[in-house]
Amino acid sequence: VNPRYDVGSEDGDVVLSYSKDDTSVEVTASKDNQSITISQQVDEENKISPTISRSGDFSVEWERDLGDDNSVTTTLKPNDSVNVEWSDGAWTANVDVPIDGTD
Repeated sequence: VNPRYDVGSEDGDVVLSYSKDDTSVEVTASKDNQSITISQQVDEENKISPTISRSGDFSVEWERDLGDDNSVTTTLKPNDSVNVEWSDGAWTANVDVPIDGTD
């Protein structure tokens, strides 16, 4: 259980986490929104993490471990965007592509 409070915005929430074997569950709740993320470590290099919120927002994150402190994380938000983050040791590159309104 991790309570959080932002003094500047006066917003607070709580994060509840649980892990067992290769699966973890995280629930984040504030007075305005709640979300749940269920992560599954598929194998040594791949983890899939779908998230759904009370408002109906949905995303799927795929993290690929490339070894030697390197990874690629892709996050798809349907009808919104695709974000790819490539971490290579000391540097990180991000590409965020909006897909809202594309055919």
